[in-house]
Amino acid sequence: METVTTPTIIAGRYRIIRPLGSGGMSHVWLAHDAVRHVDVAIKQCTVPGGLHPDQQEVARTWAVGEAQAAARVRHPHVIRTLDVLPAPGGPWLIMEYVAGRSLQQVIQDDGPLPPARVAEIGLAILDGLAAAGRAGLLHLDVKPGNVLIGDDGRIVLIDFGPAVTVPGVAALTEARVILGSPKYIAPERLFDRASTARSDLWSLGATLYHAVEGHPPYARSSIAATLRSLAAGPPDAPRRAGPLTPVLAGLLRHDPADRLTPAETADLLHRAAHPPRSRIRRRVPALAAACALVGTLIVGGSAQGGVAPPAAPAGYTWWPDPTGFQLAVPAGWKPARMLGTVTFTDPHGPGTLRVSRWPHPPADVAAALTAEERSIRLPGYHRTRIDDTVWEYTWTDPAAGPMRGVRRAVPTTTGTYVVEWRTPRNQWAADLPKLAIVLETLD
Repeated sequence: METVTTPTIIAGRYRIIRPLGSGGMSHVWLAHDAVRHVDVAIKQCTVPGGLHPDQQEVARTWAVGEAQAAARVRHPHVIRTLDVLPAPGGPWLIMEYVAGRSLQQVIQDDGPLPPARVAEIGLAILDGLAAAGRAGLLHLDVKPGNVLIGDDGRIVLIDFGPAVTVPGVAALTEARVILGSPKYIAPERLFDRASTARSDLWSLGATLYHAVEGHPPYARSSIAATLRSLAAGPPDAPRRAGPLTPVLAGLLRHDPADRLTPAETADLLHRAAHPPRSRIRRRVPALAAACALVGTLIVGGSAQGGVAPPAAPAGYTWWPDPTGFQLAVPAGWKPARMLGTVTFTDPHGPGTLRVSRWPHPPADVAAALTAEERSIRLPGYHRTRIDDTVWEYTWTDPAAGPMRGVRRAVPTTTGTYVVEWRTPRNQWAADLPKLAIVLETLD
């Protein structure tokens, strides 16, 4: 890679603050825009080392035009490029700054993610790829390091490959320049020099596999071993994927024609993100009655029988609500009832769990949530998404600081309930397993 000297000011207006990261083809800095008075991310695209001079020249020739093409994509799940500045060492890209961590960093810090959360991330990436496709572009570098999980909950696809248009991809392929990570690159790109939208779907599958399993689908000790394994056959069987398994199997098919379509992928991801209630959920009505009986016997002073509920998950206690539902709540969380709603409060922080019955749920839950949103009065409120039965948002609590919340309509055998989960933004990923248990046990 070419040596890059960090300037202090870019284009007379962007003041470099600190580096954000670097890779094989770029360096990224945090900067401040003195004109718009906002922070931005600035990336200088460089020519990777190891290329023949003729290949380097082809990469340089196409760099600016391909970057400008990628900058035309406008979508909430794609990083927004504000400007492209040609430069001798490679173009400078001025991009919106989204504070957060890459999916790669999240996995390293927190371990494998729950399948439902990975499915939600997959849907966001798929939407971003669809937006690129509508602009006639490919991404060709989908991997955990290029998926940003914002502190505000936003999921953003970043860092398009050096060639994204059909002519650009063809030019680099003709020059025998195939760039990408061997752990996530589609086999046809490596072995057949063919790059299509189905290639991005393979990389999406490899990325989701890594997120849920904690390692790439072809995790080997060296690049050579990875490539041999990729050429030999299917990936290692997933162990943690659960409802994501059909998605991974369908995306990681060697023949591009056999892979899932985007529509099929979206359908399976939606199912994985909102799995049906498990057997424990179907047992809960009887358990609630048993708990009520046990409570009566204890109050009467003669607990000489009755049927005890099964043990709650470790670190949780059963809450049998007088309105008829039951769920497992983190141990120590304090309940309070008001106007048919029960709110549980984390004794160690500002986190809360609120559950209420929805007596007459509408046919279009998303429209109802959108209408409800109009009355919200949270400081610094920002909608992350409203779709299907889920409403996610962020805001800034005057005392607790940046917060994130989700409101979800949950149909059960005893009715439909609205579950609202709120937690500090920097604890969101770590607290997701708690929310998963709450949703799994509600009935």
